[in-house]
Amino acid sequence: MQISPVFGVKEEGREYVKRMGSYAVIYKNKTDEVALVKNAKGHYFLPGGGIKEGESLEECISRECIEEIGFKVNIKKCIGSAIQYFQSPNHHKYYLSEAYFYMCDREEQQHPAEKENTLVWMKPNEATKRLVYEHHKWAILNSLE
Repeated sequence: MQISPVFGVKEEGREYVKRMGSYAVIYKNKTDEVALVKNAKGHYFLPGGGIKEGESLEECISRECIEEIGFKVNIKKCIGSAIQYFQSPNHHKYYLSEAYFYMCDREEQQHPAEKENTLVWMKPNEATKRLVYEHHKWAILNSLE
């Protein structure tokens, strides 16, 4: 069994809220440009998010891609999983993100449900500079292997 890489620093004495999520790595053409979500604050993320109760990793990706970027996707393969410790921007909560990353193809596009997000296509080397979370950067780098 492969051990998941860990990013961020676990601060002793802090209580962490565990969040399990799944995320899509979607390329426009082979490995030309990757799909990112740009939120209203100008932060970049891979499409995806937290798993709802009773939802599978794959169902989460399907739901989140439609909500965030308006894509129906076809999941091709699992890239792997990674862990990230981080503090929320409002500095009140600490999170342990256990994330699973999948290569996906886009099948069709519709209007995203979340109007505050923007779909951005970016070269992988630029995306790894702009993404907020280290484990998202790791997923892009591992998708290129």
